[in-house]
This record gives sequence, C-alpha cells and structure tokens, in this order.
Amino acid sequence: MKLLLHCCCAPCTISCVKTFYDEKFEPHLFWYNPNIHPYTEYKSRYDCLCQYADKEKLKLTGEGEYTLNTFMNEVYNGTKNQSCSRCQKCYKLRLEKTAALTSSEGFSGFSTTLLISPYQDHEAIKRAGEEAAAEHNVEFIYRDLRPLFREGQSAAREKKMYMQKYCGCIFSEEDRNKEAVQKLKFPNNSNNSRLSASLDDKIFKRLELLTGKENLNKLSNTRVLVFGAGGVGSWAAEALVRSGIGKIGIIDHDSICASNVNRQIEATTLTLGQPKASTFKKRLLEINPDCEITAYDELFCLENAHNFDIQNADYVIDAIDTLTHKLDLIETVSSMGIRLYSSMGMARRMDPSRIKISSIWKTEGCALARLVRQGLRKRKFGGNFTVVYSSELLENTEKFPYVPGQKSINGSIVTVTAPAGFMLASLVINDICESKGNPK
Repeated sequence: MKLLLHCCCAPCTISCVKTFYDEKFEPHLFWYNPNIHPYTEYKSRYDCLCQYADKEKLKLTGEGEYTLNTFMNEVYNGTKNQSCSRCQKCYKLRLEKTAALTSSEGFSGFSTTLLISPYQDHEAIKRAGEEAAAEHNVEFIYRDLRPLFREGQSAAREKKMYMQKYCGCIFSEEDRNKEAVQKLKFPNNSNNSRLSASLDDKIFKRLELLTGKENLNKLSNTRVLVFGAGGVGSWAAEALVRSGIGKIGIIDHDSICASNVNRQIEATTLTLGQPKASTFKKRLLEINPDCEITAYDELFCLENAHNFDIQNADYVIDAIDTLTHKLDLIETVSSMGIRLYSSMGMARRMDPSRIKISSIWKTEGCALARLVRQGLRKRKFGGNFTVVYSSELLENTEKFPYVPGQKSINGSIVTVTAPAGFMLASLVINDICESKGNPK
C-alpha cells in the first residue's frame, strides 16, 4: 500500500518510516512545512530530509520554496475570528495539503511524522488529519508513535543529522518573549528607567570584577530552567539570578506549606498557601528587575513537557524528587542535547562537606542516585550527565507518619540543601564562563 508520509524533519521521520515499512506500507515522503522560520532553519531541515531520503532510497516530494507568507496569512489571519488555536490551524494547513496530494496522486492513505513528537498536541493532530481525510475522501493512517520518539532521536544523532532545537513557528518567538515585548510596549516611567540604569551599573559590579565584562554578558544572555523550587532548587535559582543569569524558568506545582519554611527560600510564614513558582518569581524580580523570569505553577511530566519550551534552554537544573518525573526529565533534556545538572537525595543528611560532584554513573552511597541509574538502564539510556550528591545517610532518623498513596517524607536541613543548590548553580556559571563564545 502506497502511503504519503508528511515529514516535519528527518529525525522524526526515521522511526516512522520503519514502523510503516513493518506494517507493509510503502512510504513516500512529503515535505510541506511553511511554519518553519527563519529561512536558515527551514533550509537546514529540508536539506537534511533530502539527504536522508537519498541515502535510504526513499521517494520525496517536497515544496522546497520558503513559504512563510502562506503560513502567516493562513494561520494568523485564519485564527483572528475563530475559536481554534494557532497550532490547530497550522496542523490543518499542512495536513490538508497532504490529503489533497494523497487524493490527486492515488495514494492509499496518508500520515504524518508529527504523531511521533511528545511535544505536539497529539489529539489536535489526529483531529486535523481525520478532518482533512474526510474532505478529500482519503484515509488518514493514525498511529500513536510517541513511544518511538527517543529511539528516533538516538538514531538521528548516530547518523549525525541536523537536530533542531525548537518547533520553528515564528509566533512562538513572541510567546517566549511576552514579558520583554510588554516592556517594549509599555516602558517604565522615566524615574524607574533611571533607577534601572543605575542598578545595572551597580548590582553586578563585584561579579564583573570576578568574571570580566564578556562573561557577564554571556551570563545575561543565558536561559536556565530549574525544575523543582524546593530545598535545593530554590537556592540554585536564587544563586543564578544573583549571578547575572538573564532568563530563568521556575517549574513547581506545589504550594508553600509550613514544613517548607526551614529550608526553601520562598517559604516564610507570610507566604504559606501560595504557589511556589509564582511567589518565588516576585522575590527574584526584587533582586534583578531586568531578569526575564517565567513561573510555571505546574507539574512536569511527559504529557506537558512542551509547555516549558525546554528546547530553547541553554541549561536545565533538575531538582525533582519524584523518581518517574525525574527520569522523564533526564531523558527529555538529554535527547535535545541540552546541558543538564541534576540533584540527587539531600534528605537525611547533616554534613555539607560530604556533598560531591560526579557523573551519575560514578556516585557512591546515594540511594536516589542508585534508583536513577537502575531506571535509566531499564529505559536503555546511554547518555551521561553531572550530578550533585552526598554519600552521607543518617540511619534511625524520624519520619512523618506514613500515609498510603503519598511519598515518604524525611527530615532535611537548609545547611545541606542550600549548598547543594549553590553547587548546581556554580556548575552552570562556571561552564558559561569557561566556555568559548556564547551559549547555543
């Protein structure tokens, strides 16, 4: 059966082609992606797909012309007076074109490599494909290919393919920089502007004496995501903001409770009950009003990973304490080639001098690190990343009463969690200052 396969890029195509071949389909590749911006990105992806098709002896039909105007007219104008989202309109634009070609060229059906990405709106893609199929009286071959995503990414890296870092949509640039856009539209009054200019010259003066102006500029142009604003993550985030990092995302779905006060920097008796990320953002902006801070009051999981714009981060700090979500984040970040620094267990410890920095595969005496390694091996993860851990583990310490369905709660102290957070921040800062050129 001849299948027309819409392709968003070569890395996403690899496992899709294999799957359809296994099902006795004969995939014919189709390139139509007017959403990709700018032209250099568009050409890099298209050329990579052409090289892949040529090497694998796959037929490729593609509109190599850069058609950004088509995308802007159809998607931007098309969503002004409609309830559908921009992404839904984008899916519809691309899949309608695919369905039309399927009909005119006599293919048995069509599908899309968009179905392999865990960062796309899967149900919206399925809906757009089915609607386009009905309109052109052809069949949309639906498969949930998301479990194959990491396999395809690994294969693409082995083949040294071009690996994009973002979806390519021009409008996503505006979304990622909403706060900066607001500052341009509604600048502060002259007094505040003079104050900001004065602060710029002073608050990082001692840092500049240590790092030099070039490295200070690199720090200000770096984007870091901190997953977990607890006893470790909150101190890492504050250290980054106080050290000149210009863009930071804070991800934490919890609200502040009384038991957080002894070790989490945003937790005080006046902030109890407030969302951690949003509350923390207010504090960080008081430190550096010019820092672009995004607060995500939500839980990280594979299903919503696309919400955090991970692909456009320069560094990711993992301070998550739930094992499954921790493993999911490690795999997600590593698959994108982004530098990751991860915290292991810091509860049931009293001696900060026993905190160490190591590869995840070389830690000793840390129960959480052992569980992480076991989980990664089960997932056939072959990468490497740096962790902060402690070999100390106090026995016979008190625990909160066990509640079925809830995680075990152990004792912890700020004199251990804060140094761990500072060490994670220092890994980011030192890597920036020691690297040549700018991040990404």
